[in-house]
Amino acid sequence: MGTPLILEELTRRGLKAVFFVNGNHIVRGRSEDLARRDLLRKLATHGHLVGNHTMNHKNLCQERDSMSAEIDRASEIVAYATGVRPLLFRSPYGARCRELDRALAEREVIQVGWNMDPQEWRGDDEDAIVKYATHVLGRAQGPMILLLHDKNLAAVHALGRILDFVASENARAVRDGAMPIQLVDYRVFLPTQTLPETGLEPWVGSCVSSLNALTALGSLF
Repeated sequence: MGTPLILEELTRRGLKAVFFVNGNHIVRGRSEDLARRDLLRKLATHGHLVGNHTMNHKNLCQERDSMSAEIDRASEIVAYATGVRPLLFRSPYGARCRELDRALAEREVIQVGWNMDPQEWRGDDEDAIVKYATHVLGRAQGPMILLLHDKNLAAVHALGRILDFVASENARAVRDGAMPIQLVDYRVFLPTQTLPETGLEPWVGSCVSSLNALTALGSLF
């Protein structure tokens, strides 16, 4: 499994990612399942987000009777392993239907898709993965989401080369005054929540104003 290698690469670059997992890979009591649960905890403590990818990788729009169980059981397992209930969901095979949209909305879970898919699960050609991703990124006109599978070591090794390409393109953009490729994290999916007013806002505002005034005075000396 290439997840530790990806974690190391992202940590070195100060980047965050979303890891969508199937619950059946971490639910049992085998040593490899325990190791995967520990790895999920490590991902969470490093600031990455662990998302719901269903329990058994079923097409929920074709197997609707198991929809609730597939979503809820996976969420419970991820929450148990990481301490954080999944906020994001990736549908196996990219399946979408009204019933699935409704089920996710009821659970306040956001479905995430993708628009960059090198389909690296079909083979082990690292160069082909890099060529595809850099070609698409070099011509992108809007937000892009890259889909990779960490069980494929070719994809794991390709990730570093793709990120090197982004860094190189951004250095060129700085020289040429062009628009850089902006890497964003999972927060772009999450709605901005406004905290409810407590009645103390006017008092806090006056305190902040006084503090700013003192800071301004202090800068004179």
